[in-house]
Amino acid sequence: TCIDRGALSDTVIGKGTKINNLCHIAHNVIIGENVIITAHVNISGTTIIEDNVWIAPNASMRGHQTIGSNSVIGTGAVVTKDVPPGETWVGNPAKKLSK
Repeated sequence: TCIDRGALSDTVIGKGTKINNLCHIAHNVIIGENVIITAHVNISGTTIIEDNVWIAPNASMRGHQTIGSNSVIGTGAVVTKDVPPGETWVGNPAKKLSK
């Protein structure tokens, strides 16, 4: 796993967050508390991940976006915009999973 040092502001990882192997966390990323980041996840620069988010393997965040608290990002999802709190997003490009 590679965690880049902040360029314009600090890269921050919250209490209780777990990060699996082979992940990349870019510069200026803020990760909240109790986030689960599974293997092969890419989080591009200046992304904010709020508390209690679960990110499945091989997901990618393009950067400059917010992943809302209590949300789920599915396997292989390519997230290109903000994810509201409590939603599950899947696919490429990632979209809200509807029931």
